[in-house]
Amino acid sequence: MVVSRRNVLTGAALAAGGVLLGSTPASASGPYLPTPESLRRHPLPDWYPRVKFGIFIHWGVYAVPAYGDPSWSSEWYLYGMNATAKGTVHEHHRSTYGADFPYDGFIPRFTAEHYDPAEWVRLFTDSGAGYFVLTAKHHDGFQLFPNHASGRNSVLLGPRRDLVGELFRAARGTRLRRGLYYSLGEFYSPALGTPPRNPYTGALVPYTGYRPVNDYVREYEHVHLRTLIDRYDPDILWGDGHGSHNFGAGQIFRPPVWNWHSDEILAYYYNKAVRRGKGVLVNDRFIASHADIDSVEGDKPGYPLRTDAWEACLTMSRSWGYMDPTYDIKTGQKLVQLLADIVAKNGNLLLNIGPKPDGTIAAWQRDRLLAIGAWLRTNGGAIHDSKPWHRAEDGPLRYTVSDRTFNIITFTWPAGELVVPGDLPIRDGARIRVLGGRGEPLRWQRRGDTVAITLPAAPPPPAAEGYPAVLTVTR
Repeated sequence: MVVSRRNVLTGAALAAGGVLLGSTPASASGPYLPTPESLRRHPLPDWYPRVKFGIFIHWGVYAVPAYGDPSWSSEWYLYGMNATAKGTVHEHHRSTYGADFPYDGFIPRFTAEHYDPAEWVRLFTDSGAGYFVLTAKHHDGFQLFPNHASGRNSVLLGPRRDLVGELFRAARGTRLRRGLYYSLGEFYSPALGTPPRNPYTGALVPYTGYRPVNDYVREYEHVHLRTLIDRYDPDILWGDGHGSHNFGAGQIFRPPVWNWHSDEILAYYYNKAVRRGKGVLVNDRFIASHADIDSVEGDKPGYPLRTDAWEACLTMSRSWGYMDPTYDIKTGQKLVQLLADIVAKNGNLLLNIGPKPDGTIAAWQRDRLLAIGAWLRTNGGAIHDSKPWHRAEDGPLRYTVSDRTFNIITFTWPAGELVVPGDLPIRDGARIRVLGGRGEPLRWQRRGDTVAITLPAAPPPPAAEGYPAVLTVTR
């Protein structure tokens, strides 16, 4: 895959010190053709690198069994049912629901009866997020929107509601940018030559709502994507389910030799956006000749500072979909550290939640989103609209630059003083303040090749609770 990047950054020197600056994207005039030469002209929308923080929403039928293990996250339940030699889902399903109970038997239990999209929007706004991405269709093939290519959707089955449309309407008029995730392929589908089977007998089982097609890409996948573009006007299209894999329960997503013809979809999407006068983006999983951002999925030991646009998509716990009980739950403090780390390295954080099948969001997920929002209300100046410095980190310190201000984000609050490297852009006469503090400049002095900053005895809230603190350096 050849991926072009429209936000190549260049080194520059500002009064606050060396900083990596993103190029200002020119307005795309179109029209775009489904060719590499044409698509690579597409600019990254200027809103994306400013917002820094988004909410990923994995919601679907898999929220009903709400079961996962170290091998299979809950949204992979259907595939895990068929994995006889890996994980515990296969035996869990038999012992809990019976060998004759198909995955599609969960569809009527996916009710969304307490789904309140306006409440979701308020929560996302209060969290400080600037965008969200909802799973319009995950790998199980169940769609949260109406379309004429398939009856396997939430308007005809389960909730009997347009779940995508309701959330998009609730977010209209807010500052939230609206995005949609779409899995190109599926775990099992008659149209892909992989019809679903009973995991215990091997007998074929119905694929509820399926309408036969001769061409999965043109008559099904592209119909879905064009429907999402035309009906909802999303700011982001987030592709997935694009590769050809066998993880022990059969070939999934697509045959080994395949063409998604995604350049056609990108050109269609970009041209629609030009006519509507808006900036849009796609990620790097459409297997197209162009992408606007790279997606880095899952927990990593660390991230490098990058000069191109990228996004880290992370879970709050073990699973992407709702899972009860779950484990490996990240604290609010850890999530804020991750946000600061990723932003310092020129990335955006797309943080996942997994709503329950009734449409409610678990209290522990809500609490963490609100904790991030509380931190951002005090310290957001170091995150939103910021740019990376030419060095992202030193130990527990992270650096950003915003509005002629150099920001030092510290994950610790040492007693007495904070000692930082002497090459930070702290010039004679600089004023250093701690956000959320009393506002007075802190005393500081050069000490060899370091700078020692005298800290207040008590850290400001929420740093007093173990969250990062932000020190601003101005002239």
